[in-house]
This record gives sequence, structure tokens and C-alpha cells, in this order.
Amino acid sequence: MSEFGYIGSKPTQSKSGNTGVFNPADLKELDRNNKLVNSLYEHVVTLEVGASSISALEITQAAYPELFKYSRIAFWLTDVSFDASNYLRFQVSSDNGSTFDSGASDYKHTFQVTRAGGSQSSYYDASEIGGALDIAGSAVNKSFNAHGYISGLASVNFEANCIFYSQGEYTDNQMTSNWGLGTRNTAAVYNAFRFVTNNGLSQWNAGKLHLYGVPVWN
Repeated sequence: MSEFGYIGSKPTQSKSGNTGVFNPADLKELDRNNKLVNSLYEHVVTLEVGASSISALEITQAAYPELFKYSRIAFWLTDVSFDASNYLRFQVSSDNGSTFDSGASDYKHTFQVTRAGGSQSSYYDASEIGGALDIAGSAVNKSFNAHGYISGLASVNFEANCIFYSQGEYTDNQMTSNWGLGTRNTAAVYNAFRFVTNNGLSQWNAGKLHLYGVPVWN
């Protein structure tokens, strides 16, 4: 390593704490050691629905500690489908996924819906079992996609929330776009979150969840 660049395995040498002047060899070594921010988003993990239908994809700090180092988490849900009409909700946990908060008034959500025919609707509910990413009426075995940001998981001052944009096909064969926000009604430290089917049944039969850390520091 160069004299004024990366100086070895020090506590402050990390993706958020590298300082100094780096020559090309330094940058290659940092990148090889996964200690270089080389994009706006840092990919942490991709999870995929397997051969059997599931009810949820769960992400815990114990399983993915690198992800929970970030104050913002970007997600992409791609090519999701269900073997019955269903949709996904965002829920959090404070006991590393042993249980997930799903009480009748644990969450609130608000979103705007635009149908392919041009009609628009607004939804708001302050008493929900989870932050919805969609509305009821999705078509069976049709692709659903969503992306957004999760933040506030580690804050006792700000509520954990999921901001999203989603798009899917419905039983009337119309495409529908949704954007909105789902929020846990109580601010606390959460060390797990999940995307789960609305009814909790194992009807999620395809799709991937891509998770990225966003190096924005409070």
C-alpha cells in the first residue's frame, strides 16, 4: 500500500471510512477485500423463491449483519408471482425474526394507485397488519415487480418505513402502478424485516429479492 493511502486493517478502514490518497494498486486491493464503495448501492444479498411456494422472505441482522450497517436499504422485488390472488406486505421484528409485528394496528400505509385505463385512487389506513405494497385483485401467475427503500430500522426517534413503487397485472387484465409508504406505528430498534403474503399463506411461487446497502450516513 502507498504511504498516504490505505494503511492496513484499521478500525476506520471500511466502506464508509477509507481516507487518504490511493494509487491504482491500493484501489485494487481495497476492491479485492470488499472495502471500497464502488457504486451508489452496495449489493449485499439476493434471495430467490425456490421450487415450493412460500409465505415470506425474511431478512435478519444475525443472518446478514453487513446489510444492517446501513441506515438505508434499497430493495428490488423482481418477477414475483402468486399461485392465488395475493400481494405482499412489509413487516419488522425486534427479536431477530422470532416473531414479526403483525398486530391489527401496528402499521399505517398510504399510496396512490393508477390503473392502465387512466383511473386513479388514493388509499390511507392507520391500522394495518403490515405496510402493503399493492392492492387486492392481483392476477394468478402474473409478474409483479417493486423497488424502494427501507429506513429507520435502527432509530428510536424515527419510525421504520418502506417507501416503494410497484407494478403488476390484475384479474381484469389491466396493469396497475402503485407508489406509497408503509410505516411501523412505533419507533424502536428493529433487527429484522420481511416481505410476507397478505394472508400469510404459502402462495408466493416465484421471484427474487435483491438487497443493497445505501452508503448515506446520518
